[in-house]
Amino acid sequence: MKNKLLSGTFWMMLGSILSRILGIVYLIPWLMMIGSPADQNAAQAIFNAAYTPYALFLALGVAGFPTAIARQVAEYNGQNRFKDSLHVFKYGLLFMFFTGALCGLLLYLFAPLIARQSAVVSTEVATTAIRVMVPTLVILPPMSMIRGFYQGNSDMQPMGVSQLWEQLVRVLFILVATYWIMILGHGDYIKAVNYSTFATFIGALASYIYLLAYMRKRFGHYKTLYHESLPPRDVSIGRIFKDIFKEALPFIYIGSAITIYQFIDQLTFKDIMVGLTGLDALQAQDLYTYFSANPSKITTVVISLTIAISESSLPLLATLAKRKEKEQIGQTIAQNIELMLVTLLPSSLLLAVLAWEVNGVFFPFSQLGAHLLAYALVTSIALAVFTDLFTVIQSLGEHKLAVRYLTLGIVLKLALQVPLTYTFGAYGALTATALSFTLISLGVYGHIKHKYLVRGQLKNVKLIIVINVLVALAALLVNELISLVYVPQNKVTAFLYAAVFGGSFALLYLALLNKSGVFKDIFGFKVRLAVRGKH
Repeated sequence: MKNKLLSGTFWMMLGSILSRILGIVYLIPWLMMIGSPADQNAAQAIFNAAYTPYALFLALGVAGFPTAIARQVAEYNGQNRFKDSLHVFKYGLLFMFFTGALCGLLLYLFAPLIARQSAVVSTEVATTAIRVMVPTLVILPPMSMIRGFYQGNSDMQPMGVSQLWEQLVRVLFILVATYWIMILGHGDYIKAVNYSTFATFIGALASYIYLLAYMRKRFGHYKTLYHESLPPRDVSIGRIFKDIFKEALPFIYIGSAITIYQFIDQLTFKDIMVGLTGLDALQAQDLYTYFSANPSKITTVVISLTIAISESSLPLLATLAKRKEKEQIGQTIAQNIELMLVTLLPSSLLLAVLAWEVNGVFFPFSQLGAHLLAYALVTSIALAVFTDLFTVIQSLGEHKLAVRYLTLGIVLKLALQVPLTYTFGAYGALTATALSFTLISLGVYGHIKHKYLVRGQLKNVKLIIVINVLVALAALLVNELISLVYVPQNKVTAFLYAAVFGGSFALLYLALLNKSGVFKDIFGFKVRLAVRGKH
């Protein structure tokens, strides 16, 4: 069992981590091929205008079914009822084909409306980019159901590897198509963007091919399970689906929160900046790229660290909640929060200090772009804390509380969006998001503290925050002093500077954690940093 758990964790981490790395690294050659900084900003804005609604509609199309079906399959298999597992999987697959087609149709129909409200210059161009995503939206929900079936059979390899294949083929298609259009054909960057959004479909097909090939490879194993299975029972598919909806919808709603907020920015930013402040459409498009399209690529990686931590504790918290072991629940939550903060804060703050270099490595060098990236990275702390705390309370079965607070958060975002964006521009949109997430996270934390935590269980939090603030201030001071004599001006020197500077302060942070005893309290051991001298 332990080996199976470790193997499953390995394949899940491999697929997730490598997919995220590929998903950001490809931007460097892609944007270089797109052309001038102005064209790069426009391409990012168009791509983001298509991808955000696609991600939201995909969440609606999948609706949490794969994870729920995985649990149902695992439960049936534990009772030697593989025939019932197969029965539920087949109906789930058909249902996912239906929801995929329905969401694809809705996205196609609503594309002009979404494009018209988005912070892009050309509505027609954005409409085409959004509609190019429709085929992917149709075929991805059934594929996620196949992954869920494997997961229910405790076979994590196809999940991790198929994610990797999907991302790898997608990235290769993007780069080859863009090279063919822009370099060999001296074509238009808009065509390159459309092919790049269509790459999600090509990646999904590659994942399908792998999953079906793996199914063929494992056919003998599943055939044995089928023959050894107990006879099928009279399973009420309608009842199962009703229970799945009841359980899955809160997870989908909470899991889509950040995308919903980004969608609000996409639909409102241009109207506020152009209609109320008198900014022209091109300037609004560039600002949208600087505060949303570009930073989201970086902050997603930071937030994914939090998601990995919070999701790892979900099954344990759910089990403890069923047993009503309040003391163990409190200890697990405290460990979760401390582990989240000890990894989240240095990642966000050091990257914010290095915003000029990080922005320059992935995007065109821009002072405004770097400042907005730094601010977005700092505000991403609020998004990550929200993700962690809301995952915790959902793990404990408090779905209604999570839904209530998130709904309040969305109302706050909508209420703050116009006055803050009108007053502070792009910084205002980011502030509206951060304030909203911070307030609802404080509310949920207060509930958790009152119901589950006891005094002394979060003893390291204050020290973690103090250490991070000191390291960030020291890094900021040293970086400002160095910038008086040297500022990286190309991608290679920016990368090398960020790697050396960031690595140095990461070691300082580790040393302070070690010296204070926080590292040992959280991870259970102490790092030996002593250098052995000559005798």
